[in-house]
Amino acid sequence: MANGIPDTSGRRVLRILQYLAQHQRPVLASAIARDCGLPRSSTYRLLHVMAEERFVTYYPDDGRWGLGLAAYELGTGYLLSDPLARQAAGILVRLAAETGAFMAIGVLDGTDVVVSRTHIPETATAWADVQSGGRYPAHLTAMGRAILLGRDDVELTALYGDRKLVQLAGRGPTTLAELVGELEEARAVGYAASLNDLEDGITAYAAPVQSAPGRVIAALTAGFLGDPPTGLQLDNVLAALLAGAAELSARLGYRTTEGARDGTLAG
Repeated sequence: MANGIPDTSGRRVLRILQYLAQHQRPVLASAIARDCGLPRSSTYRLLHVMAEERFVTYYPDDGRWGLGLAAYELGTGYLLSDPLARQAAGILVRLAAETGAFMAIGVLDGTDVVVSRTHIPETATAWADVQSGGRYPAHLTAMGRAILLGRDDVELTALYGDRKLVQLAGRGPTTLAELVGELEEARAVGYAASLNDLEDGITAYAAPVQSAPGRVIAALTAGFLGDPPTGLQLDNVLAALLAGAAELSARLGYRTTEGARDGTLAG
């Protein structure tokens, strides 16, 4: 009993979900029981019920448990709602003015990235038709790749398996192995880029946005139609973009670690 409130099954389920959300990789049931202060028998029973409802997933080869599809659907529903857009709105406006880029924030939904909010700089005379609510293949966009930077091999395999990845402009990865290679390069610099992979004439750069537990939940994106920035201009765009993503992450409760300060993802 906590604060006079009975420790019901519902509270235990929420405790397990919160615990799993704080871990980047699947964990043993015994660790869940120990760290959540639950009886082992009750933990196994709750996990099996949660698995039937798709809130957790069991990985038999590892004997471990992780969040399931239904949990991600709930998270995506929240991220697509007003709170994230409100937190990002001022940052999008400021970065658009600083960089001259089309700015957007988006989240992952399955293997698609969904745009939550956009802002076009006042200096823009023309821009690609990218609207809030737009849905695009994550592996072809800087926004999607920046979010995928926070997914481990188990999650990427669950998302893509061994199927052939679509190409819309004849460019971009066609297999999971190719995608993983591109993500490794992007992870090393802390941002993702898409150079005409989605559509001719569109160049975009995106930085991951992290939640309080350190999970990548969204991506802040700067896009350009026509000639992309180069040299010092590109350096300034990337610096502003990374700073904006760090600011938004802090607003969501994330606290920067040494690993994040040197341009790599924490955790």
